[in-house]
Amino acid sequence: MRVLGLTGGIATGKSTCVEMLRKLDPQLVVFDADQCVADLYQRKDVELALVKLVGESAYLENRELNRAYLRDRVFADPALRREIQDLIHPLVRKECLVSLEIASKKGGTTSFIADVPLLFEGGFDFGQDANLVVAVSRETQEQRLIMRSGFDVATVHAILEAQLPISHKEKCADVVFWNEGPKSVLEAQLKRFIENNYR
Repeated sequence: MRVLGLTGGIATGKSTCVEMLRKLDPQLVVFDADQCVADLYQRKDVELALVKLVGESAYLENRELNRAYLRDRVFADPALRREIQDLIHPLVRKECLVSLEIASKKGGTTSFIADVPLLFEGGFDFGQDANLVVAVSRETQEQRLIMRSGFDVATVHAILEAQLPISHKEKCADVVFWNEGPKSVLEAQLKRFIENNYR
């Protein structure tokens, strides 16, 4: 079983890449760090720790976490972002290792891929054999973010500044998938990767 890390930047097409990989190789197992974080936010201990860091404004009137407020605070305050990452990242890594252990005991699994947006920023090491990056230009990231999420330019820049530049991630990667063109181009790269390295 191959153990792989997958990352990119926001709006580079990681989700599309994962979707294609699942179709190309139904025997792979994917750990989704974003979904893991969403699940962790449902835990009472994590919720209370977040509120302790951010304050009562982290709650909506119905006492659910105000995700939009948290996002804005995190991108505006690097020190707070580090504190929240120090809280969340070890928990995500723990869940990733549990998933990896389960996948390793499951017969027939060809690969375990951890989809982790902050793979390099957080030094996310789970014993992977290689790291994969889905890349586009900064201009494409900005355009996709504005079109997809409706963020203003200032918010888009704040989000992108909170992540390592794609050019830096490319240098850290073992394999880069370029996702500027049509989906068929990305799919061809993934097919070639699977044929040459995966099995």
